[in-house]
Amino acid sequence: MIKWVRPDFPESWDAMHIARMALYLFVAAAATGWTQQPAVPNAAESSPPLVTRDPQSTKDDLAVPMCPAKFDDGLAVNGIANLKDPGITPPKVKRSVQAEFSNEARRKHGHFSGEYGVVVGSDGKAQDLCITQSVGYGLDAKAAKAISQYQFSAAKKDGKPVPVRLTIEVDFTLY
Repeated sequence: MIKWVRPDFPESWDAMHIARMALYLFVAAAATGWTQQPAVPNAAESSPPLVTRDPQSTKDDLAVPMCPAKFDDGLAVNGIANLKDPGITPPKVKRSVQAEFSNEARRKHGHFSGEYGVVVGSDGKAQDLCITQSVGYGLDAKAAKAISQYQFSAAKKDGKPVPVRLTIEVDFTLY
């Protein structure tokens, strides 16, 4: 008779001990989820990325709210027109204001770019400003202050003014 011996098992273990150990490991693996699961798309992977604040944000930047990851705009949904809807004439900038540089950004010397969501009301004024891409260094607050002073011609649907959401990119460059 040939005896199977593995150096990592005690010599007193026979086939019954090894089978019990294998069954125990299989049950433990199944109970803890170590078995291979079929690939199911993760909800977090398929959703749009969350908007995050720049780690260099100042106290003034924190006063500007962050935008949600996604807006579900529509005249029937929330009264805000979507520029992709047929029949919408986009607003035009009548007056823009140059955003100032913050002292924190001056010390960094460079180029910074941020994006801000804003609703242009039916009166052509910017409202409900939020950050879609944070810059930090106090520049988010400076951009918000400048954008709030913008004046637009209102967006129109069938010749009537309607509110619409825009994304405005603000570039900061110190030469």
